[in-house]
Amino acid sequence: MNLENILQEVLQGAELSNDVALYILDLSGEEMVPVYHAANELNLRLNQNRVSFIHNMNMNYTNICEYFCSFCEFGKSKFAKDTYILSEEDAIARIGKETISEVTFQGGLSDRVSFEEVLNLLRAIKRYRPDIHMHAFSPEEIHYYSKVNGLSYRDTISRCREAGMDSMCGTAAEILDDEVRKKICPTKITTDQWLEIIGTGHELGLHSTVTIMFGHIEESVHVVNHFSHVRRLQKQTGGFTEFIPLLFMPDKTRLSRKFPSVIPAEAGINRLEYAYKIIALARLYFSNTIRNVQTSWVKLGFDSALGSLDVGANDMGGTLYYENITREAGGKNGEYTSLDTFYSAIRGRGKMPIQRDTLYSYQSQPEPVLNA
Repeated sequence: MNLENILQEVLQGAELSNDVALYILDLSGEEMVPVYHAANELNLRLNQNRVSFIHNMNMNYTNICEYFCSFCEFGKSKFAKDTYILSEEDAIARIGKETISEVTFQGGLSDRVSFEEVLNLLRAIKRYRPDIHMHAFSPEEIHYYSKVNGLSYRDTISRCREAGMDSMCGTAAEILDDEVRKKICPTKITTDQWLEIIGTGHELGLHSTVTIMFGHIEESVHVVNHFSHVRRLQKQTGGFTEFIPLLFMPDKTRLSRKFPSVIPAEAGINRLEYAYKIIALARLYFSNTIRNVQTSWVKLGFDSALGSLDVGANDMGGTLYYENITREAGGKNGEYTSLDTFYSAIRGRGKMPIQRDTLYSYQSQPEPVLNA
């Protein structure tokens, strides 16, 4: 395989095949250098020197969840002592007078919290701050509320839209391959259900993000299957705004205890190198379909996330008030990073920082980068 020629073809608009994606995932060390260079070049052609980010807040309306996915330590049993359900007053107090443009609105799944209660909370936030974009509900939540209320996916999503949902979260994707899903989240929706729900949202006029959680028990073929499903759906609907690779946080999870091979010391892999490889591959694989590849400073750490801007990422995510899912799983990053830090750190990488909204309309003019 002449990888150099293939990468040049991708830079000229050709589509990266699944076979080449598999080949790239098996590369390591210096073998990845031409891939990184090509991903960076393609990113510069698509997004110039801009690096975007959003001023946003996470709002998990409850931590009660009875699915108990092996990779998640956020959800608590309804009988646990440290549970919560946000009230309207709680939600409004969290937002306060902050100048955020987005709230990411998700929560656990339990009979302790009804669909109508969640919709009422969403309505209250919209009444208080109609200017805020509500990026809400994963496909897992849509499936759950459809099932317990006897509604179709279309009807459930429509009710969420009427209550104030502006776009859909592309989380709960994990790995879109049922061989893996049956091992790490057997109670969650299947690959086909995830794709159907997201596709229905797109048909109804909602945009969504799309994630992948990697660095656990998946193999290269599972990653490529995930990428292939995403690209195929994007060609059909055009509804994905960004692709977000999320590195699995193993330290406190049941998944790492069940499969010790996913623990970095046992796995024998460089997790940061693997993350950069996934980001570079995403840039090349989605070159004609998804313009924005987001790096996760919450998963990688801020400095490592900045480093990924040189291998294909063009978005740094958000300020993330109240991020706690990653920290519950043992991650050391999260909570909040100021706008000033985003601006100065991105400039420090020789890039042009620019604040955006959820749908990638720019909220501020890019500032010139000195000595770039």
